[in-house]
Amino acid sequence: MSRTERQQYLEGGLADLVCESCAALVRVRKSSPRQTSVQWSTAAVRQCATELGALVPTCPGLRASIDQAVRAGRLDVA
Repeated sequence: MSRTERQQYLEGGLADLVCESCAALVRVRKSSPRQTSVQWSTAAVRQCATELGALVPTCPGLRASIDQAVRAGRLDVA
């Protein structure tokens, strides 16, 4: 796999999204209505009000922000 192909595999379809609860900036991809990928930066993890971990893999505020972005057409489901 070339470097370009690897980059496309890892980042293809990701969109920047700001959480409406805490303003953390993450990268999100919706592959289906039930599947969501989120890339957290170190800054976003620090900014998030929810203590993330193995038992809490995502923030409820971010989940609501993603759902709202899909409904508003700002985030595509591909």
